[in-house]
Amino acid sequence: MFNIQSRWVDYCRRAARSDMQLKPDVETAMAQWLMSRFKQSSSIGYIAEEDGTFAGFLIGRIDDWESIPPVIEPRRIGIIDAVYVNEELRRRGIASRLIQRAVQTMQDANVVAIETIYDSWNDASGHTWRRAGFAPWMVHAYRML
Repeated sequence: MFNIQSRWVDYCRRAARSDMQLKPDVETAMAQWLMSRFKQSSSIGYIAEEDGTFAGFLIGRIDDWESIPPVIEPRRIGIIDAVYVNEELRRRGIASRLIQRAVQTMQDANVVAIETIYDSWNDASGHTWRRAGFAPWMVHAYRML
């Protein structure tokens, strides 16, 4: 878990915008969140290795979703919360294999759709998700004040 925790915190440090400040106890908060997530039966997670070395991870979940307001019939969806590959191991298909494994798990669990978010300014990330069959549906826009 240490590699997942430290890699995800490092990513958050790089991805945070100027209006986003990490908590002073970010490592503890992340460790507690990961431990609680790992205990949830709806969670899925995969670790990738390359030549016996930690290469990356995927964390997701499968759940029944209800709209707010409750006007859409509930449906079973998969959510991929995070995909991370060590920088020196990128562009080797590791993320694609992690995503495909999660997609298969979610198909086997009878989900009707899978959602994720990714950095819109990261061309490599966008390419990976498009190649895996994902397409933007709604845009989450942001304006700094």
